[in-house]
Amino acid sequence: MPDFQKNIVPSKNQNTKCIFWDIRKKPKILFVGNSITKHAPKPTIEWFNDCGMAASALENDYVNIIKREVRKVYPDASFGILQVADFEREFAEFDIEKNYKEAKDFEPDLVIMFFGANVPKTYDKKTNPEVTFGSRYDELRNFLDNGRNVKFMHSQGFYIRPKLDAEKQAVAEKHGDIFVNIEDIRSLDEAHGKFNHPGDYGMKLIAERFLESLKKILTDGNF
Repeated sequence: MPDFQKNIVPSKNQNTKCIFWDIRKKPKILFVGNSITKHAPKPTIEWFNDCGMAASALENDYVNIIKREVRKVYPDASFGILQVADFEREFAEFDIEKNYKEAKDFEPDLVIMFFGANVPKTYDKKTNPEVTFGSRYDELRNFLDNGRNVKFMHSQGFYIRPKLDAEKQAVAEKHGDIFVNIEDIRSLDEAHGKFNHPGDYGMKLIAERFLESLKKILTDGNF
């Protein structure tokens, strides 16, 4: 049986750009994620799509499923993607301001943070790291908020990394943000597709779970 908890996709060069826009008006929603959120085509690993890995097509990844549902409520909603695999890999030294200024300037109304898989596995075994992932995750959250009282939603990662999940949940609780549990989804064999990433069924379940939490924000958002 394959090890579905092994991330076999290289964390480098997942995209040629960090920000991808689909701009209309408000609300502005920013997806902050890794290859599950967006991975450019990479024939060397036999990935030929330009969407969240490993959906079979753009319309089947969780980002685009959520976009379709949001636009039923807000037809002029705008969307952006901040791909943060580089931040995951080098979180302790990563220059957030230098690399992600465009995302802050987008001035999102809602940010969905769903990542962690590319944080080195060695971090999970450290008891007193000099720089914690959670502290840097919090810095990224606050950078994107920029004092604007942006709404945030956080999630467990698709891979089971209890240390990372706990640190992300602590940040969510600190700010009174939404934290989404996907324990049941990521444990399903049928939710995993190519490269141990969520296939169409996994993407559908993730989108539905996120939309459950987004429903109240979308109806009472006052954007």
